[in-house]
Amino acid sequence: MQTPKLQDLESPVRRAGRPRRVAPALDSTAILQAALTLLEEQGEAFSMRALAQRLGVDAMALYHYYAGKEELLLALMAQRFAALDPRQPPFTQRQGPQRRLLALCALYLELVSATPYFVRLMARGLVTQADVAERFTTLFELAVEALDLDKKTRLRGRDALVDFLHGYALAGRPASETAWHASVGLILAGMAAGRTGG
Repeated sequence: MQTPKLQDLESPVRRAGRPRRVAPALDSTAILQAALTLLEEQGEAFSMRALAQRLGVDAMALYHYYAGKEELLLALMAQRFAALDPRQPPFTQRQGPQRRLLALCALYLELVSATPYFVRLMARGLVTQADVAERFTTLFELAVEALDLDKKTRLRGRDALVDFLHGYALAGRPASETAWHASVGLILAGMAAGRTGG
């Protein structure tokens, strides 16, 4: 014989009155997806309160997952730039330095062009980009290792490359076009000249 409790579960009786509102499922994946969409729509006006409204939850519910806006932005950046993985570079060891750099730049441009808001935040120093910078630097070092450049030349070349890519993305130019290849070639040539010219 079944207990009354189990019988109730198997054939629930509908109670009178308004149905109880079911709280939306909330997890970090849902939060990040909604936050990314909202960031692109609202830009600077983005807030945790607006995000909570979009998700249909109380604003305090978000703070169970992220301490605040800065932590949420960092999580979004980590997700967006996860493809910048030094363990799986976008080039092969058989490719020459120019082909490697072009492959790295193509990947980076694809990532930043999809989310220019992050580039604006990074450029203004409003969000830490340490992890993204470290990933790009490691991949850059792998791309140019065959050139035997001194540290100063490598740093200048890397910084020039990042500045160019950010400017290109912020200008709204499509990552798919190849006109930027010539600019990367010039930066690479400048690095090689820095090596030979001292």
